[in-house]
Amino acid sequence: MLTGAVEVYANHAVLIVGSTAWPELDWDDSPASADGRHVAIQTRGQIDHTRVSFWSGTMPVLGEIVFDGDLDLDDYTICVGDIERLRRWTQRIGRTGPQRVIVRVDDPGHASRIHVGLDISADAQVLPLPSAGGPVLFHVLTSEQNGMALPNERGLALDGHDSPHARLAAAISLLSGPDSSKPWRDRYEATLIAEWLRWLSINLDYAEAEELGEQLRHLVHAARTAGPDSDGTISHQDAAQIARMILDAVMHEAPERP
Repeated sequence: MLTGAVEVYANHAVLIVGSTAWPELDWDDSPASADGRHVAIQTRGQIDHTRVSFWSGTMPVLGEIVFDGDLDLDDYTICVGDIERLRRWTQRIGRTGPQRVIVRVDDPGHASRIHVGLDISADAQVLPLPSAGGPVLFHVLTSEQNGMALPNERGLALDGHDSPHARLAAAISLLSGPDSSKPWRDRYEATLIAEWLRWLSINLDYAEAEELGEQLRHLVHAARTAGPDSDGTISHQDAAQIARMILDAVMHEAPERP
């Protein structure tokens, strides 16, 4: 699952991921270089920010691998910084010492998105997302041997706002089924999607997003109960249609404000 993310602006194109100590490595023009404690990654530099995401146990299989090996990370901490030492960002992690780290980038040599995987076991498996079938959003590498939990799959689907229709349709298809012992759950899950919607429009505020979340909840309920032979599930076609309706409503509900 996603444990942290940071958007880094740097003068130089090289970002350092690894131990908090300053690296002792000579980097070149290759997409990535390593010294056993750090990975130096070539990014797009001044052109725009670079997003670095940290994953534990499960990570998206996006872009290409530029590093898969052991790094010695001390003090239960992993660090991201620029080589000019102008800024750095640290995060606590679950282990200390040598451990497997996987680094994937969207464009080797000119990375704009970096995915850093931790706690990925040697027997990790690649699964589609959603794992239950239907249109595949992307694949994930996971150490979970009994399959991923629905909340984790939804979180992966909603980690980003590129391809919004595909992401939203996948998240809708991953909503939990009706459960009389947890009557609050459908509203809670709709609220999570509503929060995701807020970044799709510059003028969409909290109240409007909440209304869209309620609209989504009612549409999902209607799709699940349509027809006498309904089994309470939502089809991938219905999920895609509801996603399109909600995205159209986002543009309608958020007019420009003076």
